[in-house]
Amino acid sequence: MSSTKFILGALVGAVVGVQIGILVAPDKGENTRKKIGKKGNEYLDEVNGKVNTFLDSLTKKVSDVSEEVDKLAKRAKAKTDELAK
Repeated sequence: MSSTKFILGALVGAVVGVQIGILVAPDKGENTRKKIGKKGNEYLDEVNGKVNTFLDSLTKKVSDVSEEVDKLAKRAKAKTDELAK
């Protein structure tokens, strides 16, 4: 989980850095606002993609663990039934 927090923190830091760079660059206010909006949307799409990838991976792992637990439960039930006979 800490690597995920690090990656998310790095992405947020990069976004903030770019935004500050755009703000201090000499340009008209209207052009600056357009650049900020465009870059913000680009980074938001990138972060959303990474979060979705992470959630898909997490969902698959949870599903795999759930299947393994079901298998173990069935084996335990079979052993218990066998011992009961």
